[in-house]
Order: sequence, then C-alpha cells, then structure tokens
Amino acid sequence: MTEILGDYVTFIADVERVLEACGIAVDELTQCDMLNYECSTNERYDEVKKALEGSARILNETKHGGRLIAILQAEPRLIAGDWRVPYIELLQPKPTRENIDGIDSVFFVTTLALPEFLKRHADVDFETKGLANKANPYVELKTDGIAVKFHDRHMGAVLEIERMLESN
Repeated sequence: MTEILGDYVTFIADVERVLEACGIAVDELTQCDMLNYECSTNERYDEVKKALEGSARILNETKHGGRLIAILQAEPRLIAGDWRVPYIELLQPKPTRENIDGIDSVFFVTTLALPEFLKRHADVDFETKGLANKANPYVELKTDGIAVKFHDRHMGAVLEIERMLESN
C-alpha cells in the first residue's frame, strides 16, 4: 500500500506528535479509522482507485461538492504504529483550491462525544465547520502542515447513516 498511498506510517507518526503537543492523549481515541488521500487530477483519482482494487474494496462512491469521493475498506487494514486503519477516503481534486497528490489527513474516533471532547480541549484551535455534517459531524485540527479530523462515530456507522439519509 505504501507504493500507492505514500508513507502513511510516517504521516501518522507525525500526527501523533501533533496530538501530544496539543495535549490530546492517545487513550482519548478509540481508533484511527480513516486515511484521506487527495488526488491532483481526475485521471489520478481513477489511477489510484484502480491501483487500490487489489487491496481495498469500494464501499461507497458519491459526488459531493462537485467531486467524487470514494470510501474503501483496506484488506488487510493499514498498520501504522499501534493503529490499524480500516478505511481509505479517496478524493478527486477540489476545484476551488490547489490540490495535493497524497495523504491529506486522518480521522480519529474519540472516546467522548464531540461536545465533551471539545470542552476537554477548549484550548485547542479546532476548525468546527465539519460539525454541520449530518451523517459525520467532525472537527479538524490543522498545524505544521498536518490535518487531523476527529469524529465520534466510526466510518462504518457513518456510511450506514448516509444510506439512511439518502433513502428518506
């Protein structure tokens, strides 16, 4: 997977250093459940999706904000330190910004409900626009070129909630 996604092990180790510096303890997190990979072109998205077919299966692919976003289940899970990451989010480029071709961020599931997690870490400057997401409310921490997102539902539950919302 490293040949497709890049050095996710080092990325997650860097994330752990950011968490420590912000006072977020690993035991406040149940899992690192998703690695987000952003593509620089739509053609690159197709390439990466095809390359991942042998070691991940697509659970969902939807258009959101004018671009395709696929959620894949890694088989086997990605191993990075003590974490076993089950999901990969693959994103087409966002038309409104300069896009990278690589790992954009990771998601962690919090042991506390998000409001409690935010209260506990009131001194951390989280971006909160993700709280408006009905299926997957989240907050984001950006620092030192690293983005970390926190939600209190694992991605499997989020996919089920999205399916229910779509069917209503």
